[in-house]
Amino acid sequence: MVNLTQEDHDGRRHCNAEWTKRRRAVIIVALLLISAFVACVSTFIIVSTQQHSYEHPARRALAETGAQLLPPWAQYNLVDVKQRPSSAETPLFWHVPKSGGTTAKRLYECMGQTLANRLGADPRFGHDKQDEIVVFQPFSTAPDMKFVNVDTTTKPGILRAERLGLVPSRKADMIFSSDVNFASQHLFSPQYKGRIYAFFRNPVDRCVSKFYYLQTATWERTYRPEWVGMSITDWATNHNFDENFLVKKINGKGLADPVDEKDLVVAKEIVRRRFIVGLMSDMEESVRRFNIMLGIDRNTVKSKDCHNEYFGDSMPSKNTNSNSHPEVTPGSHEYDVIAERNALDMVLYKYIQFLYSEQRSMIDSYAV
Repeated sequence: MVNLTQEDHDGRRHCNAEWTKRRRAVIIVALLLISAFVACVSTFIIVSTQQHSYEHPARRALAETGAQLLPPWAQYNLVDVKQRPSSAETPLFWHVPKSGGTTAKRLYECMGQTLANRLGADPRFGHDKQDEIVVFQPFSTAPDMKFVNVDTTTKPGILRAERLGLVPSRKADMIFSSDVNFASQHLFSPQYKGRIYAFFRNPVDRCVSKFYYLQTATWERTYRPEWVGMSITDWATNHNFDENFLVKKINGKGLADPVDEKDLVVAKEIVRRRFIVGLMSDMEESVRRFNIMLGIDRNTVKSKDCHNEYFGDSMPSKNTNSNSHPEVTPGSHEYDVIAERNALDMVLYKYIQFLYSEQRSMIDSYAV
């Protein structure tokens, strides 16, 4: 038997690490190639539909296949992203955890928008048992904060909002929900359509932020004190149960359900055709675009004050839902582990960055 030296063991470990990195790179590249192919097919479908709808039945069948990528709730209940904004539509803000949704909610509260979210059905305010949609001001010290009496952040709350006719009532200026698929299915209809808005964040950064935040966020339903002292690699490998969160949620799957490239293709098509996308890394510009689509005048005194409060020098102190934590940098072992385990979301996020760039000129044309 040959005895291996420490140098031999070190060499083997180095080779294994290099092989692991190469395997991860191959997976990411493969997914990117699949996504590029899907984007090309989608573009071909659009051009074929617009310019050659009269041509061969096979070409029309291909276009119809593209349309079938949209599930019924997205195809019939939501406004097409290229359709001009209208007062007939109701905005739905998808609150992706740790991606800027809390800042958006507080900004629009400040601006006097009537919101549907978790606070609306809080028993403290005495409206959670009423059998009709009512608008109320929960705090006398903040008269601009207005809510409707439903909780659109849970499935039971969404079903109650549906039963009470939240969207047909036209009493909510914006609906906030963390369950975009379920909310779109049950709150909207072909007669009363919605339009989806969302902030997106690099999936690795989002996961890292969630890991540290939930260790101390005693006020959250998902508070996780047992994560304290755990390494982020151990957590990502053994304790994080919302891998590929974006793809799962858009497809209406549970966090424990598997997803694959087919789900990624559907998610990309839904986002491309039904989402006004914003980036947490470019939040102020994203809000500018949202305001154009929402018909909110940025130049009023109130709007300026609210924007200065959340995007001025005082922003860091106002963003109380943020938490400081060690960074996980691209190229590190920790980053690679999280990225590999969220490979579908990483590809979707890259595509969303592309859509964000593409949507600017369209949205700016509505401001004229």
